[in-house]
Amino acid sequence: MIQLPALFGAALPLFASLTSAAAIEPRQTAAQVVRLSSIENIAVRSNGQVLATNMNSANLYAIDPVAKTSSTAISVTGASGLSGIGEYAPDVFAVIGGKGIYKVDFSGGTPKSSLIKTITEANNLNGLAVFDNSTVLVADAGKGSVYRFSVVTGEYSVVLTDATMAPSGGIPFGIDGIKYKDGTVWYTNIFKNSFHKVAVDEVTAKAKGAFTTLWTNLMGDDLCFGPNGKIYVATNSRNSLVEVDPTAAKPAPVSVGSVTGSTSCAFGRTEKDKNVAYVGAGAGVFAVTVKI
Repeated sequence: MIQLPALFGAALPLFASLTSAAAIEPRQTAAQVVRLSSIENIAVRSNGQVLATNMNSANLYAIDPVAKTSSTAISVTGASGLSGIGEYAPDVFAVIGGKGIYKVDFSGGTPKSSLIKTITEANNLNGLAVFDNSTVLVADAGKGSVYRFSVVTGEYSVVLTDATMAPSGGIPFGIDGIKYKDGTVWYTNIFKNSFHKVAVDEVTAKAKGAFTTLWTNLMGDDLCFGPNGKIYVATNSRNSLVEVDPTAAKPAPVSVGSVTGSTSCAFGRTEKDKNVAYVGAGAGVFAVTVKI
């Protein structure tokens, strides 16, 4: 989700409920990789290149984290802005553009984009999680629900809806970040300052367990899985990247880095940066090194 101070300044008092000091005391200040405006979400290609989206631009940016340079990889025709992104096949990505889900294919060398299908009844699509090599999960922050979407056929249906996903606030916005792994969907609700999980069927993606709340006192935007088995959550206006141990009896957030206006994260995929979390933020893309 884009920077809260710019669009949702009135929501900042929600932080008053934050009680965990450890969650906002950073271990390190993140290093800026490149300066770009209002990065929404990021993904990392197998060649090490970082891809970044902006909700106010159809440009998908490509970042070289070694040279610390950026360029426009492709402008996605038909989209006015881009949000969630995920790689569902080698060098092939699903990207949210408004109410449309687009395919951006780098596998042929020159990137190409095409609209897979528009979810016409969607309210405010934001987060995206890869479910398998032909399916993604798409979070509708405006409706508080999750679609199971086929990137092959364009077929889609609502598979998850719960009060923990419901929108709230002056500008209704609920479920934000979403990721899937090993039968569990993990997600944040940005204006409820909460983080949740639910066990789902590995074929249908429908809930087969209880919707569990992990915390209700720290804003969470998008999230990513680390190579150490931990989950990392960008905290937006809490200006940090926090680490969560999903195996803990009571998972609690611990800050691993200070990043102003952090929105999203993705880990490096080369031997040199596999322990580096690239973090999207209001002023660009940053790097936070974690222990693995």
